[in-house]
Amino acid sequence: MVLSILIALAQLLDAYFRWLSFSKYESENLKEKIFVLSALWSVASIFLYENFFANFGVNASTYKPILMLGWLPYFLIALALSGWKILQHVFVLGMAAIFSLTQHTLAAIIILSRFSGEYEIIFFEATIYLLLFAISFSLFKKFFVKLLPSREFFYLRPQGIYIAILPLIIVSAHIIRIADDVLVHSWEERLSRIYLPLIFFFFYRYILSAAKNFYDMQRLERNKILLEEKLSELKEYNELIQENQTKISVMRHDLRHSYNIIYTLLENGEVDKALEHIRAQENLLEDKK
Repeated sequence: MVLSILIALAQLLDAYFRWLSFSKYESENLKEKIFVLSALWSVASIFLYENFFANFGVNASTYKPILMLGWLPYFLIALALSGWKILQHVFVLGMAAIFSLTQHTLAAIIILSRFSGEYEIIFFEATIYLLLFAISFSLFKKFFVKLLPSREFFYLRPQGIYIAILPLIIVSAHIIRIADDVLVHSWEERLSRIYLPLIFFFFYRYILSAAKNFYDMQRLERNKILLEEKLSELKEYNELIQENQTKISVMRHDLRHSYNIIYTLLENGEVDKALEHIRAQENLLEDKK
């Protein structure tokens, strides 16, 4: 029972760190739902694992499938309730799997130096795994909270798909090699899994660099559109000013001509004609309204 509890707790912690990448975007109500369902499944999994071990024994053939498939229920719970696109979940899953595989490898190396029995190796490997989690908890939490680039970054096609699945492809190459009934692999294979964080580091640096370039391009594109809109507005405003200046010039010319006519009529004593001209101008203005 203790081993089953250790495994279930480790898988719940794995799910917790994966969920940290999405938590800052989701409501408190949704966080609570995911936590409750995940906790309920964790409790249920303890009894499932205990029954599984009771029927088939504790060995590499039973321990490894539980480790390799135990993430799936938590993944489906978060994916179904959060409403996020699957690419973001796949990306986070791959990144978390890299950390998890590395910590399992470190735990196994520590245990192999002290124990040789199969059950002892499995039991204490699960224990050391949790201890490593406890030691690196604050670092992991800070990292996973800031893990995801912007959502728009995954909408690129086909680049977004490649970026999303690349961490999972990297870690899958190692998982396939250890998906057997052998508990202790060679030092070469174990060291190759230790190199995994280095591959991850360069890969994630590439992700951040690509994301920065993407954001810069998006910002430049938006600025370009805004400038084009402003230039278009200025062009229309300039054309409107020129059109108004032309109209004003015509109006000045007409007024000057009308004043000259009125002045001439008044100078000649033709008051009635001057009044008639003024009324005609008033009617013309009324017609133009």
